[in-house]
Amino acid sequence: MWFRFLSLVIAVALLAKASIALAMPRRFYTERQRQYASASPPVKVLVPPVVIVALAFVAWYATIFHYQPWGWVITGSLTALACLAVGRVFSWRTHRQTMLQIVTNPRVWRVDCLLLGVGAMFVALAFLVY
Repeated sequence: MWFRFLSLVIAVALLAKASIALAMPRRFYTERQRQYASASPPVKVLVPPVVIVALAFVAWYATIFHYQPWGWVITGSLTALACLAVGRVFSWRTHRQTMLQIVTNPRVWRVDCLLLGVGAMFVALAFLVY
């Protein structure tokens, strides 16, 4: 149950982000450009790392107290994502420049297609494994 829930949370986040970006690319990426143009991280950018770290703690709790054979996929994914999210907040200056180049690229839709695929894999993981 724990890992199914966490897998679905990851899937919904990935699918929602990619779907919104593909449905309204101009509006979505204009907002992202504005966020990454800021010299200090906006509040909207600080909230996701907190949520991801909290989910990583839940995953570790589930791994320790409600072990499932393929739970390491969720725990590892959330742990890696939490480390990256926290690291990006502390290295905002270089991260924002890199991301500004990515979100201004006309082929950024490829990243969103990749996120749709990864999100679908987490849905499959939730229903076929857990």
